Amino acid sequence: MRSSLSQHVDNWYALFHVHLIHVATRWGYGEDESRDLVQQFFLELLQKNMEAAAVMEPKAYLTRAFTRKLIDHYRHTKHMQQKAGFIDTTAYEPSVLESLVRTQADEELLASIRTAYKRLPARCQKVIRLKYYEGLTTEQIAERTGLNTRTVYNNLYEGIKALRIELKRAHPRLKFAAVFSFLPLL
Repeated sequence: MRSSLSQHVDNWYALFHVHLIHVATRWGYGEDESRDLVQQFFLELLQKNMEAAAVMEPKAYLTRAFTRKLIDHYRHTKHMQQKAGFIDTTAYEPSVLESLVRTQADEELLASIRTAYKRLPARCQKVIRLKYYEGLTTEQIAERTGLNTRTVYNNLYEGIKALRIELKRAHPRLKFAAVFSFLPLL
């Protein structure tokens, strides 16, 4: 049985070690460290008491197991650095200047969102206000406004689409999902 596991692990290494190195580099490990981690991973596989024939999808199994190893390695490294005093565990507090700059940027963004919102048709403004300020569902908005549910949905769609276009033009690097967190502040 041991020779069977060894043969499987040797075969898996030949087939998937490059893939696992790529997984580690995507996680931010350097090329050499990634190679070392993959080597160590396969050595640990040889020491396990497992039935290699039971692994139906070896690439998926190895990727998942290796990802878990990377997470454990990261946690262990972070813990050791904290123990050694390399990582300052006190909370980061931004300087007054950083806070002012961030606040000013947020105010500029809010002004842009307000301007884009005010340019929307009244119906779109109304359904967006009910949806994002008051937290109503599409059906509740339809009941309150007397509009058809489909009309409410279409107005939401058109309003969000117009906001997205306007804000993309004004702030090209802005992730539109962040806009929803600002809508209640308008």
